[in-house]
Amino acid sequence: MEYALGAAFFYAWSVTCARRSSAYHGPDLANLGRLVVAIVVVGLFVALSGRHPFCAGWGWLILGGVLGLGIGDIALFHALPRIGVGLTMLLTQCLAAPFALILEYEALGHSPSGAQMVAALVILIGVAVALGAPVEGDPAERRTGVWLGVLSALGQACGAVSTPMTVHACEAAGQTIPDGFAQAFVRLLGGVPIVLLFLLWASRKDGLLAKVRRPYASASAPWWMLMNGISGPALGVACYQWALTRHPAALVLSVVALTPLIGLVMQWAVEGQRPSWRLWLGGAIGIAGVILLRRF
Repeated sequence: MEYALGAAFFYAWSVTCARRSSAYHGPDLANLGRLVVAIVVVGLFVALSGRHPFCAGWGWLILGGVLGLGIGDIALFHALPRIGVGLTMLLTQCLAAPFALILEYEALGHSPSGAQMVAALVILIGVAVALGAPVEGDPAERRTGVWLGVLSALGQACGAVSTPMTVHACEAAGQTIPDGFAQAFVRLLGGVPIVLLFLLWASRKDGLLAKVRRPYASASAPWWMLMNGISGPALGVACYQWALTRHPAALVLSVVALTPLIGLVMQWAVEGQRPSWRLWLGGAIGIAGVILLRRF
């Protein structure tokens, strides 16, 4: 599950970068900007390396991009300011695994073993312990944020299950599944138009640049968007796709559920926010779950 752990690391750094980029550009422009960076970087790498991204099941990857990188990430970026990073990531990462388990079972009949389910449950318990503190704020905004977090989890689960559907289509056609970077490029082709259309709709009254902070910090703001794009939808999605190609979606999502724990540690290093005892206890439980998962 090394690729799943790599995805968790890159996603965690992406969330840290996303907080800074959103503060400078607003959530929708920050989200679109990171995806544009990713599709350019990954597209150039795929083209220059001679990879062939399209395969028998490429339509499933496009759909996964629409639901995961498109709808799921839009919901994620709008949940963040309402309920905070901790609860947003808790809902997204913890609920995505059981959603994916149900979807994958219904679509392909795949289900993890009992021991693997126990290990996955240990990881999710660790995340819940670390981030389970109640959130203060306006009740209506909290309810909206929670529903957006659930929608983000469902989008991520649908995006994850699109990969085993692609693998199944390739096997039926006698083709080899493309590697993680090639799959990431196809998923980005599905996600970028959705985010762009949503941004155009959301900014139809005030304009595309209405939420950009002024005066614009041209020396630092673009770098946060650049790092957000490279770490999350480029390297993170590539590792994610590699992991999904080799393992059931529910198990991969359970390992990726460590993302908020890693992210809070990164915030401590970058922003000086010292994690609470919940992080240390939840992190220990989560790591124990990863060790168990690797043994089965």
